[in-house]
Amino acid sequence: MMLSDGKLPVFLFPTALNFYADDQSSHKQVLTVYNPYEFALKFKVLSTAPRKYLVVDPEGTVKPRCCIDIVIRHTAVSSSNVGVTDKFRIHVYQHGQRQVSGRKDVPSSLIPGEMCIQLHAFVFT
Repeated sequence: MMLSDGKLPVFLFPTALNFYADDQSSHKQVLTVYNPYEFALKFKVLSTAPRKYLVVDPEGTVKPRCCIDIVIRHTAVSSSNVGVTDKFRIHVYQHGQRQVSGRKDVPSSLIPGEMCIQLHAFVFT
């Protein structure tokens, strides 16, 4: 199931990651990569801000007709990062190939929360 440009569609959930500054439980998100194909896929997770995130197992293989969960932790929760949108790019490769078979971008944002707004007001008042 290749597209007209020869690329494979990449299936991910969720399509965006939202981390909430005042909710520590949200500082860890799960990104699921689905492989609906009859062949294995390799994947690699890239980021526009690698120092702000920890990606557990950023490379791996998804078996045919299976899925895999990738854990992403926001490690730079601070008022200076609130409202900033970063991106993760997921590359997929057909197993045994070096050329990227498909890719998808996932935006990631740190959303302000009550605690972060209070901290921001305290620092600048």
